[in-house]
Amino acid sequence: MNAVLTASASRMLTPPVDAETCTCTPATRYACGHCYHDQCLDCGFCTMGSCICRCEYGLGFHPSDSPAEGPTFWIGGHHAKWLSTWGVPMCISRSTLTGRATLPRAAEAWVCDSGAFSELGDHGGWTVSPHAYVRELRRYRDEIGLLVWAGPQDWMCEPDMIAKTGLSVREHIDRTVGNFVDLMAEEPGVDIIPTVQGWRPADYEACLDLYDKRGVRLADYPLVGVGSVCRRKSVKDVEAVLATVAAAGLRLHGFGLKTQALESCAEYLASADSLAWSRDARWSAPLPQCEGKHKSCSNCVHWAMRWRERVLGVLHAPRQLMFPVMA
Repeated sequence: MNAVLTASASRMLTPPVDAETCTCTPATRYACGHCYHDQCLDCGFCTMGSCICRCEYGLGFHPSDSPAEGPTFWIGGHHAKWLSTWGVPMCISRSTLTGRATLPRAAEAWVCDSGAFSELGDHGGWTVSPHAYVRELRRYRDEIGLLVWAGPQDWMCEPDMIAKTGLSVREHIDRTVGNFVDLMAEEPGVDIIPTVQGWRPADYEACLDLYDKRGVRLADYPLVGVGSVCRRKSVKDVEAVLATVAAAGLRLHGFGLKTQALESCAEYLASADSLAWSRDARWSAPLPQCEGKHKSCSNCVHWAMRWRERVLGVLHAPRQLMFPVMA
């Protein structure tokens, strides 16, 4: 298949690379034979400039391109191999990676979710010690590469999780803060971001206070996660929580936000991740190009990339300034 190449004013293109000339494995090449930028470790192609290729996705843009300003977006994935084949900033859960004898080599920067939802949902608590978790993260850093940060072993505060553990919201908050203190004592060698937990806005304020009492100055961290927001039915509830935490002057990451919440709350966010594309695809007809290939596009790169393009448009759209009404 011939590559369709485009160039931006700020980038220089490398010459086309013949697939038979490149010694990289298919996992590090586009369908046309071009290597992922800075990913060709064997033959050196595409390391001198940006390889802009749209042949695999048919989107008309290089999948790693993101607007220079506005929230960073990490698209969620539930297969480890996608780290080496998708070539976009991704969020992958520890539960997807743990126990694997071999790990993929990342084609683009990624972040690691701790898999707290699976741990609490399946076991009613954490079965992995902070020491063991840090050891896993170091392995991901070294073997997968390009790991930017990881989430802590926090305790979500949704009502069903509270019912599952039998503990109170305040106890979940206490364990969230305590775990972060324990992780920092491990000297992880991997950036782990603190996460604020709660259910009502007042709970999040209590969590902020508890971090301060335990000597953790959240303002010193480049990013602070906000948990227990992904499964809320009301976007207004999500907005109330994010506004409360943002008032503390922190740069926030929203875990697992749905599209509506991403649009309504972009002003509060420095970063966000979402796997909502897969759920949307599961309840929708396949893309025309995918008919006959699979029943749904819930694991489809074409659907995921198109959904990601729409989300980037939402996150980086111009926003109207709100002015107070004069009496």
